[in-house]
Parts: sequence; structure tokens; C-alpha cells
Amino acid sequence: MIIIHTSDLHLVPSNLHNTVLEEAYYEVLNEIKNIILNQDSKYLVIPGDFFDDDSVHYDILIKTARILRELREKGVRVVVSHGNHDIARGGSGVLDLLASVGLIHLTRFDEAMNWLILHPLVFEDDKIVFYGVPGFRGSSNKEVEYFKQGTTKFNEASKYRDYIVVVLAHIQTKFYGYDPSRYSWRYGSLYLEYDDFLRRTPENTKYIALGHLHLPIPQEEEFKSKAAYPGAPIGIDVNDFRETYELLKKKAYRRVLMADLSSDIPVIKAIKLENTPIVHYYSTYSKSIEELRNQIKQQLLDIELGKYTILLVDVESDKLTSQDIAKLNHELNREVKEKKVYIRIGLKNIEKTLEDNIRVDVEGSQDFSIDEIEFKVIQEYVSKKKINIPAEKIQWVINYLGKDLGQLSEKHIQDLIRELLGGSE
Repeated sequence: MIIIHTSDLHLVPSNLHNTVLEEAYYEVLNEIKNIILNQDSKYLVIPGDFFDDDSVHYDILIKTARILRELREKGVRVVVSHGNHDIARGGSGVLDLLASVGLIHLTRFDEAMNWLILHPLVFEDDKIVFYGVPGFRGSSNKEVEYFKQGTTKFNEASKYRDYIVVVLAHIQTKFYGYDPSRYSWRYGSLYLEYDDFLRRTPENTKYIALGHLHLPIPQEEEFKSKAAYPGAPIGIDVNDFRETYELLKKKAYRRVLMADLSSDIPVIKAIKLENTPIVHYYSTYSKSIEELRNQIKQQLLDIELGKYTILLVDVESDKLTSQDIAKLNHELNREVKEKKVYIRIGLKNIEKTLEDNIRVDVEGSQDFSIDEIEFKVIQEYVSKKKINIPAEKIQWVINYLGKDLGQLSEKHIQDLIRELLGGSE
């Protein structure tokens, strides 16, 4: 049996909504759809962070539902578990909506009496069972705590001893040379040892589809393993873009995984994603905006352009301000939009002390929302101060009571019904 494994799609980060990169997220999902159809696989597994939030913009929902409908019509089962981004804050979220109309198969869990109870998702025709370890919101890594305390229960596991068991897990585990301490500021300091994690899953677990880490692990093109991280196809921020840049230098790439479960230890093959952006990096010192503009324009002439291209620019200056950078970034992104190029400029003011020098990456839109600016400042502050609380959680607490969800028109509702339920015009 062949399954296709991806994770951390993050459809679509709010800071990239309405940018040239937004379309890349849909094209990658469509590419994954074509991969699974070409491989004649019946299962696509996504262990968390399918979306970037538990409630999503109308356009994102429509475009995603359209692709999921195609997969359902071709007989593909999309199995999804909750990630820390898309787990519902209240009773239900967008994953629950998609599951309720049959576009995805969502793994279920309960928390009761200090236990994490994972419920089986069973497909009798293939004698395969899926369990999903959710990623919880916040910095506590509660999913790791449950495993460390031995209070995770795979419900009815004994009933399915003769079935193939696949565990989807949105969790951080020390695995294949990955050092969690290097990334604690991004994913939290609590993690599982892989052998301990494997020991706590059902004995007949064939494969652990890992999610949460955006870096692909391992990075070989083909290997044998009972677990793997596919990595995020694109990612959500400049940290992921930098990782893509580093991967490209090592001739590695963003990918999905094809896992053949027919052998004792699954054979895993990486399939390169062609619609992920090429990332270039440029560091410079500049005394004026005009000098910086000319430097960046020259870089754009010198670099290789892909279907989508990201140019990361770090600039040191004792003359330029964040407002200067924001204006330039807006101008340049407008000029290169047709080429599907996205520019991110990071300003480092060399006159400030190290303690005060919090680097702010400016996307440079004059329509920048207060929330987006606020989130960037929070991100940089959390990173600089090594605060063990995710930036999105801090921002959510600040803004939760005043969040404006907006309203849908009758036309929007009709479109949603058509895409979600397959209704007619």
C-alpha cells in the first residue's frame, strides 16, 4: 500500500494573504493532488497545520474545497489530524467543517481525566487504521507532556492488531540527527526521544507520519524508516524561507513523501515539489534608499528566477529607517509582481546596541494592517528575548476580544455550498 505524506501546508499565512506568494500555496496543493493521482495512491495524510488558523478567509476555503472535491471524486481519502495552528479554539473549526461534508477524514481525540485519548479512524476495505496525535495551541507542548507521562491512550488498539496502523503526529521528536535545542525558540523546548515515542505507539504501527517541523527530516531522496517529517512545502515566514535557501545550497528541496507500507520497514521516496519558490539571499550595507534600490535591482538581474521567487535582503544602515524600507519594499514588490517575485527586506540599524537591536522584516505594503505590523514586532521581540511563548499566541490574546470576523454575502454562501457540497449553480 502506498500513501502520500505531506504536512504544514499552512493555507494561507495571514502575512502572505493578497501577496504574489498566495497563489503558490494553492498551486502546491494542486501539485500534491496530481502527484497522488499519478502514483495511483488512495491515501493522502496531513498531520496538522493544513490551514494556518482554525477559521480561514472565504477565498482560501473555496479554493481548497475545490481541490479536495477533485480528490474525493477520484476516490482519494484525505486523512487529516489537528495541528497547533488549525486546532479549534472553541467547539469546531474549518477542519471540522470540511470533515462534516466529507471532503476530509479527520482523526478524533478527547482529553479526559488527564488522559489524551486517540480514537481510531478505520477503513475496513483496506484494513488500515489511522490515529492522530494533535498539536495543541500554546508553548507548553502539551502533546509531548501526555506521552512523557504515559497518559496517551490509543483507543481500541487491541481490536485492530491485524490491521495496518498509521499514526499522524503533530509533535516534536528527536529524530535522525535533528537537534530540538537548536529550534526551541520556534517549536518549544519540550520534545520526545524517538525510541520512547515509537515504544508508546501500538505494536503494529507501520508508519508515523510526522508533522510540525518545517524542515524535512531526513533529507535523503530515498530511505527506509518507520517515521519521517516531509517538512512544510513553503512555510509561513522568513525563517522558513531562509531554510529553503539553505536546503537549495545543499541541493535539497521542499517535497512530499511517498511511503510504501508493503515491507516490514517502509520505503520512503521524496518527490520534489516544482511549485515551491526559489529563494535567494543578499546581504549589504547601504547609505541611502537610492543606493539600496540599485543594489536590489542588480540582484534581480543576476539571480535565477523560478515559477515563484523570493529575494531575502538583509541591509545594515545607520541612515535608513523602517519607514524608508517599507516604502522601498512596496515599490519593488509592485514592480516585480508580474514576474512572481516576492521581496523581503530586513533592516538592521547598526547604531543601536545589541540589546535594543530587534530586527524587523518589512513586507512594505502601504496597506499593511496594524495586526500584521504588530505580529512582526512580536515575532522579533520573542526571538531576541528568547521568550518561550509563540508570537501568534501573544497576538491572539491581545486581539481576541476585538477580532472582526466580517460577514458573508448571499453570493458567498452560495459559492461555499457549491464547493463544499457539490451543489449546482
